Amino acid sequence: MGATSAFVIAGENRSRHKHLVTIGGQCKARVMEMLMKFGAMDLYRKSMMNIISARIIIIVALVFSWVACSAMLISADELPAGQSPNEVDQSRGRIGDFYVQTNLHQFHLELTAAEWDAMAAIDPRRGGPPVEFLPTADGGQRAVHRGRFPWAVGSLIIDGKVLKSVGVRYKGNASFNLMQGSLKRNLKIKIDRTDDDQRYSDVKTLNLNAGGLDPSKLRDALGYAVFRKAGVPSPRTTFAEVTLTVPGKYDNEHLGLVTIVEQVNKSFLKDRFGSKKGLLMKPEGVSSVEYHGVDWIDYESLYRPDDKPLVGQSKRVIEFARLVNGSDDKQFRSAIDSYLDVDGFLRFIAVNALIVNLDTLLVMPQNYYLYLHPSNEKFVFFPWDLDISFAGWPLGGPPEKQMDLSLTHPHSSDGHRLIDRLFAIDEYKSRYDQIVGELVAGVFSKDQLLQDIEELENVTREALARDTAAVASRNERGYPAPRGYRPPDLRTFVAQRSASIERQLAGESAGYVYAKEVPPFGRSQMALHILVQGDTNQDRRLSKAELVTLMGQWFDVMDKDKSGELDKASFVRGLSDALFPPDFSHARPKRGDIPERYVAEGLFAAVDSGKEGIVTKGGMTFFFGEWFETLDVDNRGSLDRQTFVSGLRKLISRSPGPNK
Repeated sequence: MGATSAFVIAGENRSRHKHLVTIGGQCKARVMEMLMKFGAMDLYRKSMMNIISARIIIIVALVFSWVACSAMLISADELPAGQSPNEVDQSRGRIGDFYVQTNLHQFHLELTAAEWDAMAAIDPRRGGPPVEFLPTADGGQRAVHRGRFPWAVGSLIIDGKVLKSVGVRYKGNASFNLMQGSLKRNLKIKIDRTDDDQRYSDVKTLNLNAGGLDPSKLRDALGYAVFRKAGVPSPRTTFAEVTLTVPGKYDNEHLGLVTIVEQVNKSFLKDRFGSKKGLLMKPEGVSSVEYHGVDWIDYESLYRPDDKPLVGQSKRVIEFARLVNGSDDKQFRSAIDSYLDVDGFLRFIAVNALIVNLDTLLVMPQNYYLYLHPSNEKFVFFPWDLDISFAGWPLGGPPEKQMDLSLTHPHSSDGHRLIDRLFAIDEYKSRYDQIVGELVAGVFSKDQLLQDIEELENVTREALARDTAAVASRNERGYPAPRGYRPPDLRTFVAQRSASIERQLAGESAGYVYAKEVPPFGRSQMALHILVQGDTNQDRRLSKAELVTLMGQWFDVMDKDKSGELDKASFVRGLSDALFPPDFSHARPKRGDIPERYVAEGLFAAVDSGKEGIVTKGGMTFFFGEWFETLDVDNRGSLDRQTFVSGLRKLISRSPGPNK
């Protein structure tokens, strides 16, 4: 028997043991449930006269429980080879009946013309009425998700079952923006939005992913399946064809094929982790558990908790960040296992590396969940948004390079503190290598992947043809090919990725390490620069005094002839020198306009609120002082990074200047 085969068998035995332990816990719970159901506990409490009756009931309950537990143990012993306990558990229950990835459901969505129009995404660049003035049909205030996607109300038919007054809105970032002009776009549907008791097969929320950036329409389903088989807690998927009716606009219009992704919510937590409690977060702007000081308010907008955390939970997040970033090697080694589900994290990284999913914390600080388990207080990472996995990310480099992604350094070249520190510990690096070997020999083997792809294609082939025909009939462009990028088809990916993995495991290649491009000096970069340059007390926040002082210093640098006034040309020309004065610790980047011209012109236009074409030092410092007050809504006297970046982006128009 080879070493790889022995390791895979050992892994299967460990999985079976874990499953039996889980079953044992479920049997214990079943016994207690039966005792409560038959009333034995209450009989004991009432009086000793009922003790004989209670004993009889207990015996009956134990018999029922023994039968149920025997069935559980038999099913555990029949666990199919290569199938994880996580997958078996996820298939149970009514929700599991809906989320079968080899099913193709039929959806029909209907909205009134007024609700359809009201659902249109808000483009902050084009103005429009403030969010608080968007009314509902009954005159109330319309809810808007993150200031971008208004909620509408419509009806939904799923496989013949009518669901009335469901909530509908668009969703997504690049996957939504790049599909401008397409009728089929990502949707979120809340079945229980107006009726708390309304469900479909116990499902309350539906995520309809249009697959606009995935010509195969299979990447979401295939990616989540690999994660689940690898033992990483992950959403389930199924497919649907969607038609749309909007009276006067669309009559049973064929939108096409969508992947439905299970919502990560309390039901998900209960199913995967055995508890609805704990702290669920969906970070944005956090790639490596960065430390931002001891105040939770500096983490909240970045970690985006699902609910308001308890004091102990927020403290745990901060302690975790401090351990990753502020501890020495000995402290990190001794404590990391008490904060992090290390084995789960290594599996999470390994699967992301194998499926080449770069639009997550490997490169981008987004598209993943972070969960603080309530019982062991360890953090668990699991995936979200896999529609541009399998080398489908347009910003990740040519597809040939992405398919050669390094297994030993799958994260970007600028490093990742948590991954780097774990890989520096021999025990954890060896365990990571073992996990990769296990997956390559099993769920990520070439034969298994091709089999999975064929199974999904058999489900979606005819629906995909109808989808393509519908896009053509509406004269839509289909796949937008951002930056001219064309993702590899999945069979090409499997062939080339498998060959790359074989070379890397044989020591013949180190693989491709993604090097982050130097970002353009746009609005966000300008905001981050101001935060660094102006934060004189180094508390990672910006006070009003710090901002006003910095703006005064900027003016002095730009006012080269000391006239006390700056016209637009002088302002734009001198801003780069103000950003990088000789005594500033950061070197000036070697690239084009610093900042981009639209940023400099937009900043001048904001300060020159009177449209006089002239800015003075007093006017500039006064403007930024007043503007600061509009951002400091909680009257803390200082702004965190997220608030300041968001505020500056809204302040400066994105419309490019005349030279762009």
